[in-house]
Amino acid sequence: MAVLHPAAKHPKEVLYDEVYDPLVRAWFQDLNASQQLAKLLREAPDHDLVENLERFNTLFHELVENGSVDTTATSAEVARTLGENREYMLWEDQMTPGPDATTEELMASFRHKIKRNISLAAIEALICLESAIRYAREALGLTGAELAATLRRSTMLPASLAALHDEREKVRMQYLTGTAEEIMYPAVDYADVVAGRFRIDDDKFMTIGLPGQQRIRFRKPPPDNLVLDSPTMMCPAQRLNNEHDEPLNNQFWDLLIDIYQASDRLA
Repeated sequence: MAVLHPAAKHPKEVLYDEVYDPLVRAWFQDLNASQQLAKLLREAPDHDLVENLERFNTLFHELVENGSVDTTATSAEVARTLGENREYMLWEDQMTPGPDATTEELMASFRHKIKRNISLAAIEALICLESAIRYAREALGLTGAELAATLRRSTMLPASLAALHDEREKVRMQYLTGTAEEIMYPAVDYADVVAGRFRIDDDKFMTIGLPGQQRIRFRKPPPDNLVLDSPTMMCPAQRLNNEHDEPLNNQFWDLLIDIYQASDRLA
């Protein structure tokens, strides 16, 4: 049974405060400090888009294995918090730890979960990006630098998925993509997204701003009428800011656009 902390925090809030928030900040710090980041972008023109996305995915996972999880606190402290609140974590298809899992086993399961979560976040952002590229080209007539600049300003697209409950996130993506199929990594991978297995139709988008400063966003969705049994938490990457006082999520969105540009997909 989860342990209630002072001020009657919900266990889900405890997990975010003590585990997810420091982890996400550490992971982005490790990403910024990684020499592989610039190297992969330099080498991107020698590879196709899917290869580049998979190469970056490997880097994303290596950062989890090589430091981000363990540098947020000691493994024992993280494992204690995970153990106390494990029933409030979604472990589906993610190396679910046993009821008597050791610290090492809990941490191994958690690292596996975090790697999957990062890849799933990238997959969902890429579905938005691929669909926004098509919308910007066909509905707005944008190409090249103007297309890239518009996409970079359109940070409301990934932000719109950042304050959702797990169940609401699933329903939201099903509404946007017009399919009942649940998007789960690795069942859905980068090749699937680039091939157009999931696309968001143009009627889900709208444009705001004057010419030259346009941004793309989603139209307001219909109410989902879901009854939730736990708090809705904003993704730490959207809530936490970088040194420029912008959400870390914007940095991740920019990186995906960098990969597309380096792969010659925004001409």
